[in-house]
Amino acid sequence: MNHFCPNLFIPGAAKSGTSTLHSLLDLHPDICMSKQKEPVYWDSPEFNNFNLKKKKWYSNQFYNKKAIFFGESTTSYMFFPNYIINLKAHYKAPPKFIFILRNPIDRCYSHYWWIVGLGLEKRKLAQAIDQDLSRTLKPYNYFPDYYYHFSLYGKWLIPFFENFDKKNIKIITLENLKHRRLETLNECFMFLGLKELDEIPKIILNKTSKLKYPRLYHFNLKILKGKFTNIIKFFIPNQIKDKLKSLEFLKNKKPFNYPKISKEERLTLQLLFQEDVKALKKLTGLNFEEWTDFKN
Repeated sequence: MNHFCPNLFIPGAAKSGTSTLHSLLDLHPDICMSKQKEPVYWDSPEFNNFNLKKKKWYSNQFYNKKAIFFGESTTSYMFFPNYIINLKAHYKAPPKFIFILRNPIDRCYSHYWWIVGLGLEKRKLAQAIDQDLSRTLKPYNYFPDYYYHFSLYGKWLIPFFENFDKKNIKIITLENLKHRRLETLNECFMFLGLKELDEIPKIILNKTSKLKYPRLYHFNLKILKGKFTNIIKFFIPNQIKDKLKSLEFLKNKKPFNYPKISKEERLTLQLLFQEDVKALKKLTGLNFEEWTDFKN
């Protein structure tokens, strides 16, 4: 069985409205977005060894086989070269890409507080960013804390523009999706050659929240994902795993109104990202005027 090849991807950026865009695109009658928003399929280290069961699982993510476009939204595709390598090896015609970007300052800040809300981040923002600057982005298989790296859009988009025709790449921003929702979505539909819609319901997903039981949640999740040693994994029967999956109370979250970014924090991040934003503007030919921190 060959790999099912979707013809539409939303590869990023994380914490920039990818979940919302995924759901909104799925409202179009000619688009079928994957049931699981991030299948993490095309950049998986196991990609070349996927068995028939895995390939069938991926194909079954796309329920409406009469659609014109089949899409998914794995944000890690934006960062790792094996994604593009695997696409080029298995696609006869290149897919379409829609990137949704957010002011890199706000994206970085939101990402930090998302990880805080998950109970995985204890450092102050300044310390987390400072330590982030000294490391290299590497493949991850758990909640990523690459706050600085994920906002370097100019850097990560270069391989897409080098390997695919610009006509197959559409870039929108979260700011425009918020304030010009219908117009922005219809721009996406026109990019895909589909009819425009007259109205779109309001959908906001994946808002930053705080886990009520973070330690139990992550302990349970690591058991289910096999993050502990193979010995421990071996001694956990499938019946126990099924019971662990059913512990919905561990997923309970509460609203998390994290503090507004300070002027000092905003200026620090602005200085970090200004050169990459300049590179992004040059690469794409877009001015991103909605990002008022980067007018020049």
